[in-house]
Amino acid sequence: MGIEVSATKVVTVNDAHQNGVDTSIEANPTHGRLKGIWLTHVFSRNRKGDRRDDGNPLMHALKGRRGYSIMPFWEQQLLTRAERILAKVSGDLQGFDHCMPIPSSSPFCARFAALVSAASGAPLLEPSFLCKRQVGELLVEARAAPPKMRPGLKRDFTSQLHAWEQMDPASIYQAKDLDVNLRQFFGAFALTGDPPEVRGTRILVVDDLFASGSSLLAVREILQSRLGAEVACVCFLSGV
Repeated sequence: MGIEVSATKVVTVNDAHQNGVDTSIEANPTHGRLKGIWLTHVFSRNRKGDRRDDGNPLMHALKGRRGYSIMPFWEQQLLTRAERILAKVSGDLQGFDHCMPIPSSSPFCARFAALVSAASGAPLLEPSFLCKRQVGELLVEARAAPPKMRPGLKRDFTSQLHAWEQMDPASIYQAKDLDVNLRQFFGAFALTGDPPEVRGTRILVVDDLFASGSSLLAVREILQSRLGAEVACVCFLSGV
């Protein structure tokens, strides 16, 4: 099943093609690695078809943002298909102590994480000990220690900092609002409250969409480098 997007931004699923997103059971899941993190992608985004997007309208619709929508029937069809795809690789998902969704303002990631938890047998771990960082603190960090980057990105990076200077410093950082190429320079999450004791455990992190991987790397930095856990990841949608 591929996706169709109407003029009114209603997303539907079409079994006649795999344009935008390949949701076929035969071709999925796909796998990859991100700086040592083992990745499983349930569905695969692509740029097939006449639209000039990369499958992103599906995630926008599932999260009810940017004016996109999807009927509950089609959402359930996709989740049922995701269950079947996860069942194909359930053996690879064994041996984890926890299954944790990346914090999100949308309930969709947690809903998908419940499917991953069922397939892996790993109990859900609430990510309440993680919080999204504020624009003000990211701005201070970036000004104090500018990251190294290729020359072509410096202008965009500087423009982003200028934009943040016009915002309330307490505004929550939203990676989805940044250019994909800039996300790698900003850590999206911080520890809050008392974190659980996870040292020596294996955590299966669940994300809804893989783009730059910046959110996943920020979570890995906390879980692995600071809390001593091992991390792998399952994503609902792949990168392109």
